[in-house]
Amino acid sequence: MKKFLSLVIALLLTLTSCGSKSNNNEILVGVPEPLTGEYAQYGNSIKEGIELKIAEINEKGGINGKKVKAIYQDTKGDVQEVVNIFKQMANQKVDVVIGEAISANSSALAELAQKAKIPMITPAGTAMDITKDRDYVFRTTFTDPYQGEVLAKYLKKEGATNVALLTNNGSDYSVGVANSFKATASKEGVSVTEECYTNSDKDFKSVLTKLKNMGVKTIVIPDYYNTIGLILSQAKEVGLEAQYYGADGWDGIQDSFAKLADGAVFSSQFTSDDTSPAVQEFIKNYKKKFNKEPLIFAALGYDAMTTVENAIKQGGNLKDALAKTDLELLTGHIKYDENRNPKKKVSFVQIKDGKQVLKEKFGD
Repeated sequence: MKKFLSLVIALLLTLTSCGSKSNNNEILVGVPEPLTGEYAQYGNSIKEGIELKIAEINEKGGINGKKVKAIYQDTKGDVQEVVNIFKQMANQKVDVVIGEAISANSSALAELAQKAKIPMITPAGTAMDITKDRDYVFRTTFTDPYQGEVLAKYLKKEGATNVALLTNNGSDYSVGVANSFKATASKEGVSVTEECYTNSDKDFKSVLTKLKNMGVKTIVIPDYYNTIGLILSQAKEVGLEAQYYGADGWDGIQDSFAKLADGAVFSSQFTSDDTSPAVQEFIKNYKKKFNKEPLIFAALGYDAMTTVENAIKQGGNLKDALAKTDLELLTGHIKYDENRNPKKKVSFVQIKDGKQVLKEKFGD
């Protein structure tokens, strides 16, 4: 894959030198997201958040007198599609790229954006390597290690002493959260029993039965909601009763597996019952436009576009302006560290009667 990406990057440098922007009086934003396929719920939520923010910007006359135009492209959650779409966007001379929804695809996108010198913000990619040594690449979400660290400290505060950890070792996201969780749990005196599975696994009953026989009462699953829903379904079948915890990939489980996930707690950056006036205004406007409740991914997309808006308003080099970001956003305060990652308080939310309920904000 790395050799392939190197060839693509070389081609990109040639293509971007001969492409031309069709309208210099507009700001062009490339938005490659998974709008169909396994991760469509994430991608469409991000797209809708960006779409809402752009509509608000343009209603007020744009940014520095220029209207904003977005190019939305469906990556289908596939890295090859990500590469092809970025090639098109680079040739169209986009000013900035906001994408992708998952870490693996965001990493591939980041390598291309860095080489092409196009500023990029990933709204939801949490893997550390996305921004590492890439001064054109930023994010609005927190990182996998930060989530794992805070989650372990939170469980310690909640009185957990023995925890089962289910890790998808085929997912950079799951492994990133799990490794940090294990390291911090060890320091905090929390015992961890880890069981691993892969992206292709569909039958978890033997592992879940093993945990049941061990008497496990606290289970942490850092993965995406569709896999988690399958695990929770099979846990019920084998009669495993436990308190479940997870990371931000759980968001969306309240729509698809509400009853199974009732009582589960996971780390997040946004909840609809946050009393912040800005959050409540966003929710009102989002529901008016899309006739549904926003997920965290919509808020992260909105925040990514707000970050771009603020940076462009500063004038000058967009990359340098992004690096100086210091904003209070829907998902928390953003001020970038040396690796262009924000640290925020983590919102721990609980699923109750099919809705997310804020338990508390915890961490930095």
